[in-house]
Amino acid sequence: MSDRIGTGSTGGTSAARMRDAAAPDAVAVATEALGVRYGEVRALSGVTVRIRSGEITGLVGVNGSGKSSMLAAVLERVPHEGSVRILGRTPAQARRAGLVASVPQAEAVDWEFPVTVRDVVTTGRYGRMGVLRIARRADREAVEGAIALLGLEDLADRQIGELSGGQRKRAFVARAIAQDAQLMLLDEPFAGVDRTSEAAIGAVLRGLRDRGRSVVIVHHDLTGVAELVDRVLLLQRGRLLHHGPPAEALTPERIAEAFGGGRPSRGEPRDGAEER
Repeated sequence: MSDRIGTGSTGGTSAARMRDAAAPDAVAVATEALGVRYGEVRALSGVTVRIRSGEITGLVGVNGSGKSSMLAAVLERVPHEGSVRILGRTPAQARRAGLVASVPQAEAVDWEFPVTVRDVVTTGRYGRMGVLRIARRADREAVEGAIALLGLEDLADRQIGELSGGQRKRAFVARAIAQDAQLMLLDEPFAGVDRTSEAAIGAVLRGLRDRGRSVVIVHHDLTGVAELVDRVLLLQRGRLLHHGPPAEALTPERIAEAFGGGRPSRGEPRDGAEER
């Protein structure tokens, strides 16, 4: 790996403040009127937002609020309306340049496929290996470094389906780490994981942030997301309710609206609102 990523610390660190001062307008993901429809069902509608670089951003909302659809649209894995830019490029350009890595939900993975943990992590280097996918020394070092960072050394030669839920998630985070991308998109990385894996993944994400990487994470735990992220995208029924620091986005009123279906108070941001 080109950078050894430490465990870092929680949001609001001096490293984060230094990044803000150096590049206050840097944007990791920019969407304009982003929408996703599955047949007659509209999963995402009119989301316009600028996600800043060098931060951890949490996508928060009830099931069906559009969190996973937004990640899929950013990666252009589903047809969508509107536009997406990743680090100033189209999603296809960003993928080809190795600028973006993703960690899928467990349900999207075939756990019976006969590959080891090391094989899975190695796929994160495919974009750097050329068509023959011959691993060079730098690729092998990146893979072993990512495996060690996530505490998977003793499991590296195990078939991926033999691992626990938390260990599997750590393996896919290690794959993204090995890719050495500037932006990581993670869909529910803490769902169903044990405390050890949750702590390990959280520490790695904070370390990435403190090394200037950008992280966007779908998170289901309001307490956990408030402790981990720098900013929150709060979604309700496929629309953006608020974008801002956790203390502003996760107020009792906004939580009640997003999770309980209440009406917004006067002056509260509505669909497509951006952080000011």
